[in-house]
Amino acid sequence: MPKRQGDVLHFLNVKKVKMETESNNRNKNHCGLSKSKKPNFEYIEQPIIEEKPSCSLKEEIDNLVLPDCWNEKQAFMFTEQYKWLEIKEGKLGCKDCSTVRHLGSKAEKHVHVSKEWIAYLVTPNGSNKTTRQASLRKKIREHDVSKAHGKIQDLLKESVNDSISNLVRKQNNKNIDATIKVFNTVYSLVKHNRPLSDIEGAIELREKNGEVNCLNTRYSATRIAEHIAKEMKMKIFKNIIEENAKICIIIDEASTVSQKKSTLVIYLQCTVQSAPAPVMLFVALKELVSTTAECIFNTLLTTLNDCGFTNEYLKANLIAFCSDGASTMLGRKSGVATKLLEYFPEIIIWNCLNHRLQLSLDDSISEIKQINHFKIFLDKIYSIYHQPNKNQTKLLGTIAKELEIEIIKIGRVMGPRWAACSLQAATAVWRAYPVLYMHFSHSYSGLAKRLANINFLQDLALMIDILEEFSLLSTALQSRSTNIQKAQKLIKRTIRTLENLKIGIGKYESQIEDLIKSDKFKDIPFNKSNKFNALPRNMLLENIIQHMNLRLLSDRNHDESIFNYFDLLEPSTWPYEEITSPWIAGEKKLFHLCEILKYEISLNDFREFVNNNIKSNNVSIPTTIQKAKKIVSTIAINSAEAERGFNLMNIICTRVRNSLTIDHISDLMTINLLGKELADWDATPFVKSWSNCNHRLATDTRVRQKSTKAFYENQLAIWNLQ
Repeated sequence: MPKRQGDVLHFLNVKKVKMETESNNRNKNHCGLSKSKKPNFEYIEQPIIEEKPSCSLKEEIDNLVLPDCWNEKQAFMFTEQYKWLEIKEGKLGCKDCSTVRHLGSKAEKHVHVSKEWIAYLVTPNGSNKTTRQASLRKKIREHDVSKAHGKIQDLLKESVNDSISNLVRKQNNKNIDATIKVFNTVYSLVKHNRPLSDIEGAIELREKNGEVNCLNTRYSATRIAEHIAKEMKMKIFKNIIEENAKICIIIDEASTVSQKKSTLVIYLQCTVQSAPAPVMLFVALKELVSTTAECIFNTLLTTLNDCGFTNEYLKANLIAFCSDGASTMLGRKSGVATKLLEYFPEIIIWNCLNHRLQLSLDDSISEIKQINHFKIFLDKIYSIYHQPNKNQTKLLGTIAKELEIEIIKIGRVMGPRWAACSLQAATAVWRAYPVLYMHFSHSYSGLAKRLANINFLQDLALMIDILEEFSLLSTALQSRSTNIQKAQKLIKRTIRTLENLKIGIGKYESQIEDLIKSDKFKDIPFNKSNKFNALPRNMLLENIIQHMNLRLLSDRNHDESIFNYFDLLEPSTWPYEEITSPWIAGEKKLFHLCEILKYEISLNDFREFVNNNIKSNNVSIPTTIQKAKKIVSTIAINSAEAERGFNLMNIICTRVRNSLTIDHISDLMTINLLGKELADWDATPFVKSWSNCNHRLATDTRVRQKSTKAFYENQLAIWNLQ
C-alpha cells in the first residue's frame, strides 16, 4: 500500500479510537492527535485546521449510505476535494446548486442547472465496480467544470455579505421588474388594438436606451397576451361564482371580416354587491363549425362550463337569455332558446328590443303598398351612387364638394338594419335634394320628375319624422344604463309621440313650405301630379303604433306580460286606488316573481315596502327589495353589447392581421374589454403567475430571439463616405 494512503487510514483509525475514549474532552481539541503520529499527518493537517467541521463530516460519512462502488475513504476524499459534493441515500448531489437552484440574470441559452444534481439523483453507470467508479469520477468532474455550476459559484461569492435567500429574493425582484415592463408593453399594444409584432420595435428602442429584454418577439407577446387573458377570466369569474351572482347570457352570431368564419360572441350580465348597477362581461369569442342551433347550444354550454359555470350553478343562478330574433336563436321548435329551456326551464327568453323595434317598423310598411314605391325609389338612388362608374363618381364628387354635401352617405332605407341607419340615409337624401335633382335632370329624367313632385317631398319629410323617433328610441334602448322597466317607459313615450304626430305635423313636415320658397329649391319646378300618390299618413302612423304595442309591450313567451310582475317593484306603476293593506293581489304575483328571479323576497319586506309607499314617496327600500330590483336590472333588453363586440372583433381582425386565430382574437378582446386602463393596471400578479407556470422571464437568454434585419453593404457604404 502506498505510504500516503497508509497515513490517511492510520489517521482515521487513531481519530476513531480517540473520539471514543475522550468524548468528555471533545470541545477542547476534537481534532487532536498524538505527537508520535504528527509527522504522518502533515499531508492533511492544514485542510482540517482550516475547516473545523471536517470531523463532523467524518461522522456523517460513517452514518451515510454510500454509493455501492465507494468505501468510506473514497467518500471522504471526494467530499474534501469537492466541497460542494454531498451524499444522500447512496446518491450524489450538489449542495450549492440545491441552494441557489436558478441562475436568474446569469442564465444563458443552453445553460441550465442540472435537475439531477439539485435533487441528489446522480448515480453511477456500468456493470462492474471499476466502471461505476469511473462513471462517478467523470460526472463529478463534468459538473465541477460546467458553465452552470461556475455561475452558481459566482452567485455564492456575491452573497458573501448577504444571505442566499436575500440574494435570490433581490435577483427575483430584478427579474420580475424587467418582466413587468414587457407585460406593460404588451398590455398597451392590446388596449390600443396594435399588432403584437410592434413589440419588437418597442423593445429595440428600450435596448437602445440600455435595458436588456429577452421577451422581444411577437411569439412571446402572443403567449403573454394569452396568459393575461386567462388570468383575468379566472379571477373575475371565480369572484362571480363565489358571490353566487345571478346572470343573464347574451349571444350573437356573425362572420369575421377577414376570414369569413362563423363566430359566436358570448357575454353575460351579472349583479355583484360592490357595483351599484349590473356589470356586462365579455366571456369568449368561439368559432362555429356550423350555424345550427345544436352546434351553437353545445358551444355555448361548453364555454360556460370551461369558465367555471357548472350546470348546477346555471340552474340556480341563470335567470335570462337574450339574443336577436333569428330562428336559429329563438326558434320555438329547435332554437337555442328552446334547448336552453330543456336544461334550465325557469329562465326568461328575451328577444332583443332593438330588433323588435325594427321588425315593428318593417311590419307596418309591408302592409302599405305606397311605401314600397317610396322604398324602391330610394333604393334606386342608392344603387346609382354605389355602382363602380368612375366618370359618374367624379362628377358627383365635384358637385358634392361645391355644395359641401356627402351624397355617399345615401344608403338603403327600410332595409334589414336598425332605425338609425335608415334615418341617416333618408336625411342624406333630404340634405342633397337640390343636388340630386340637378344630377338626375341630365341623366335620369324619370327620377327628376319624381323629385319635382311635392307629394314625394312630403312623404320624405314624414318618414324622416317617424325614423327620427325610432332612432331616438333605438339609441336609448342601446344604452348600458337602460333596464327592462326603463325600456318600457321609453317605448310608451315614443308611442305617445307618434299619437301626437297623427293629429299634428312633424318637424320636417313643417319646413316644406319654407324650403320650396328658398333659394336652394328655386330651380326645382314642384308640381302636385296625381301620378305619384302620397303616403296614407294616418294609416301608416296607426299601423306603426299597433305593431309597436304588439311587439314591444307584450311577451309571447309567457301567459301574462312579464312587465306586470316587475311592476311590483316600481311603486310609480301601482294602482293605488285598488291597493289595501295587505295587498293580496300583489302578494300573489310576488310568489311568481320570486320564481322568475330565483331569489326569495321577504314577505315582511314587501308589506313594509307597500305600506311605506302608500304613506309617503320618499322611503327607505328594504334589503331584499333592493336586491330584487338589481336582479331585474340584470336582464339584458338587447344584444347591442354583442354588436359592439363584433365591431371590436373586426377592428382587431383586419385583412392585414388575418393570420390571427379566433382564440387569439378572443384573448385580445378579453384584455380590451375586461382590462383596466394601463395607468391603473398592475402587472405584478400576472408576472408572478407567469413565473409560477415555468415561463421564461425577461432576463432569461434562453428564449426565442427575434430575427435581425439584413443591412446590405450598399446601404452601409453611404455612411462610410468621407
